[in-house]
Amino acid sequence: MKFQPVPTPFTRDDGASRGVTSYALKTNPQYVQIYRNVWIDSTDVGEVPTPIWAGTNWTREATRLSGLQLLRPDVVGSLWTAARLFGLPVPRRITDSDLHVAGRESSSKINRPGVALHRHRRIDAVDYFAIPLISVPQLMVEVAPMLYLSELVQMGDAAISKRFTGPTTSVELMRSELGARKRVRSRKKLQQAISLVRYSVDSPMETWLRVWIVHQGFPEPQVHPVITCGLKNVVLHPDLGYPDLKLAIEYEGDHHRTSPGQFAADIERRQLLEAEGWTVLRVSKRTDMDTFGKLLAAYLPKPRRGSR
Repeated sequence: MKFQPVPTPFTRDDGASRGVTSYALKTNPQYVQIYRNVWIDSTDVGEVPTPIWAGTNWTREATRLSGLQLLRPDVVGSLWTAARLFGLPVPRRITDSDLHVAGRESSSKINRPGVALHRHRRIDAVDYFAIPLISVPQLMVEVAPMLYLSELVQMGDAAISKRFTGPTTSVELMRSELGARKRVRSRKKLQQAISLVRYSVDSPMETWLRVWIVHQGFPEPQVHPVITCGLKNVVLHPDLGYPDLKLAIEYEGDHHRTSPGQFAADIERRQLLEAEGWTVLRVSKRTDMDTFGKLLAAYLPKPRRGSR
């Protein structure tokens, strides 16, 4: 974790106990209203623990949720709000910026601009850096109808990894949550996604590439196979690989190209892998995947008919 300056929301009654008048709330620009009857003091921020990766968007969303809970302590963060606060990958195509909260079926309506209430028969809540959120297994059930299979696997991979102060759940807990529910929209898709979740995945794009390979009918590659390099006495872990074929597959993000240090490390890494007799295939966001599929087919068993 790290400590960051985060304002503490307060109500009108809280302000009165601090000696803040209604007139000051209306006229003094240091007081910023985030909801009706809820403000923050922009000059009074405390150092609070946050995830090590959290930035201004995270603290802003956490403040919005904390402020709402002064008015509605019966709700917890859910859907995209919970996903972003957990640090789970939300697709860029999801542009919804509402504050999403979950309440029980008996919860009264929330008439606040930019706030969306989702009612649940049962809520499994957790405290994440003192912020009440819906649990990740329940979150996966919530988002399943709105995400593609690969996007669901990306979220699951991230949730069980040590990235972003995780893991925040396990495969077993996700299966248990799904099995405990009689009615689940997109149940088959979520079941398939959970079956494809793997530990120790470094990035959403690694997940996407692995799921793409499987979807094409190829055997599933191993995540981060262990390769001992005697030349430099180091252990290498390519993104994906087929140890029996000595075939490694790497996803190259833009930072691999723009960072001189990373670029030099990548060159050495590839040379060391090749010195151990491995073939290295590389993929980036600009790769023609049809061509890559044909290239992969030159090394792997033919894809299963009808898999595409």
